[in-house]
Amino acid sequence: MRAERAPNTGGHAADDEGQRTAPEVVVKPTRRRFPAEYRLRILEEADRCTRPGEVGRLLRREGLYSSHLSAWRKTRIGGCRNSQDRF
Repeated sequence: MRAERAPNTGGHAADDEGQRTAPEVVVKPTRRRFPAEYRLRILEEADRCTRPGEVGRLLRREGLYSSHLSAWRKTRIGGCRNSQDRF
């Protein structure tokens, strides 16, 4: 009994019938960048939130995470004010 070899597809995936299929294209995601003015505006808005759930509503509306606020607050305390200073 002799084992059959898979057809050479030249690095492309093959379907069940041995036909070449297009290679999967994986797009590398890009990290979102937020301008300093936007970050300051969001921090000020978050600081004005006084009722339970308001910060969560703000984060959902803007598509942000609480870790964004934490990092931006640390940067704000550090004194960076312009976009070139990493804030």
